[in-house]
Amino acid sequence: MVPSSHDILLIEDSEADRVLIGAMLAERPDNEWRVVARGTLAEGLGLLRSSDSTSPFAAVLLDLSLPDSHGLQACDSVRQLAPWLPMVVLTGHDNDETGLEAVHLGAQDYLCKNSLSGDLLRKSLRYAIERKSLELEWRDELEQRVRERTAELSTANEGLQREIADRRRVEDALEESRRFVERITDATPSMVYIRDVVTRRLVYANQQLRTLLGYELDDVRDWTDEFLTATIHPDDLPHAKQAMADSITIRDDEIHELDARFRHADGSWRWLHFRTVIFRRTPEGTPRLVLVAANDVTDRKEAEEHARQQQEQLVCVSRQTMLGELATGIAHELNQPLTAVANYAQAALRRVRSNEWSPEELVPCLEKTSQQALLAGEIIKRLRRLVTRRPPEQTATDLNDTIRDVLEMVRTEAAGREVHVRLELPDELPRVRADRIQLQQVMLNLVRNSFEAMHDIPAEERRLSVESRVIDHECVAVSVIDQGKGCEAQNLNRLFEPFFTTSFSPRICAMLD
Repeated sequence: MVPSSHDILLIEDSEADRVLIGAMLAERPDNEWRVVARGTLAEGLGLLRSSDSTSPFAAVLLDLSLPDSHGLQACDSVRQLAPWLPMVVLTGHDNDETGLEAVHLGAQDYLCKNSLSGDLLRKSLRYAIERKSLELEWRDELEQRVRERTAELSTANEGLQREIADRRRVEDALEESRRFVERITDATPSMVYIRDVVTRRLVYANQQLRTLLGYELDDVRDWTDEFLTATIHPDDLPHAKQAMADSITIRDDEIHELDARFRHADGSWRWLHFRTVIFRRTPEGTPRLVLVAANDVTDRKEAEEHARQQQEQLVCVSRQTMLGELATGIAHELNQPLTAVANYAQAALRRVRSNEWSPEELVPCLEKTSQQALLAGEIIKRLRRLVTRRPPEQTATDLNDTIRDVLEMVRTEAAGREVHVRLELPDELPRVRADRIQLQQVMLNLVRNSFEAMHDIPAEERRLSVESRVIDHECVAVSVIDQGKGCEAQNLNRLFEPFFTTSFSPRICAMLD
C-alpha cells in the first residue's frame, strides 16, 4: 500500500495497542484517516525513507517505548528524518514531564495510552496537523521574510559598499586637490592663509608664513587682541583692527587691501601688503572664512621713505636756491626796517645827549624803533620757516595768512619787475589742515613762475591775481592767474613731473580739503 496524506503512521510494538488505535480512528463513518502500523522504530523510519513524497503521511503516532529505542531518542530520530511531519507521542504512563520534553524536541502533542479515547485521539491528531501546518507556514513566511530581508540587506550592503567606494574616491580626490593647492600656495612667493572671521583663528597657512615672518602656524593661530597688539605696529594697529571688522561685510566681488607692519619672529618689523577676499559663507550668507594673500613690501616701503627724504632734501635745497635768487629783494626788505631802526635810535640818542628832549618827543621815536625791529624780526622768522628742514606737519592753517606772507617776501621783486599784484581773499575763509611751509613753497613757486612768464610782455599788462574761495562747502580753492602766454598742450600732462620746467603762465587752481 502506498502511503497517502490520509494515512497515519503508527509506530507501536504492541499489537493490541495497534488494533485499538486503528479501531478508534475507524469509529467515524467518513474514514478520515487510515492507519499504517510498524512495530519497531527502524521499520517506521525505513517506511519514511522509502516514500517518494516529502509528506506521504498526515501524521506520526510514536510510542516512546519500542524494542529498538527507548524514551526521547525515537522522537528525535523521527524529527530529524521528517521534520515537516506532525508527530504525536504515546506514553504508557501519566508522565507530563516526558511528554513536555517530547514537545520541546519537535512533537506537536503527547497522549497517555491508559486514558486514550477516539475523540481525544482524533482531536490530538487534528491539533498536531494544524499546528504543524501553521509552523510550516510560519517557517516558510519567516524564511521568505528572511530571504527578502537578506536580499534587502544585500542590496543595501552593495549600495553601502558603492557609497563607501564613492566616498573614498571623493576623499581621495579632495586629498589630492588639497595637496595640489598646497603645492601651488607653497610655491607662490606670497604668504597665503585662511582666517575664520567668527573664531578669529587661522585654519590654514602656507610655508611662506615661516619664510616671511619666521612663525609656525600654531604660533599665530589665534588672532586675539593681545596677539594683534604684540605683533602689529602700534601706528598700524587701528587700521588692522578696522580691516578685520570690515571683513564680515566684504562682497564676493570685493578685494580689501591693507599695508601694515608685522613683527617678525626675530623682533624686526616687516611691511606687509594684505589682500583679503571671501573664501566661504555660512548657509545664511554671512562670511565665515576669508582668504588673505600677503606680500613683503618692506624694501619698497624703505625705498619710498628714502625717496621721500631725498624729495624733502631737494625741496629744502630748492628753497635755499630760491632764497639765493631772492637775496637782493630780501636784503632790501631787511634794510628798510633796519635802516629805520638805526635812524630812530640815532635821533633819540642826539636828543638825549643835547639835554633838549622831552618824554612826548622821545616815546614816539622809541615806539617806531621797536616797531621796525619787530618788522625785521618777522621777516627773518618767515625766512627761517621757509628754509628750515623738518618733517611735514599738518595743522589747521590760515590760507590767507600764508598767501600774504609769500607775497610779502616777493614784494620787492614784484616792484622790480613792474608786476601789479591784486589780492582777493575773503575774510571768512575756513582753516585747512595742511603743512604751512609746503603751502608757502607751492605759492612761492607759482608766483615766481608768473613773474617769469610775464617777462616779455609790456609792463602795463603785467598783472598777477591771487584769489581764494570756498567750493561746495567742502574745499578751499586758491587761484594764481597772470597774463603770460600759458602752457602748451603737449606739456600739460607733465606739469607735476619732478624737475620738469618751462616758462609758461600757470593759471593753476589748487584745491584743499
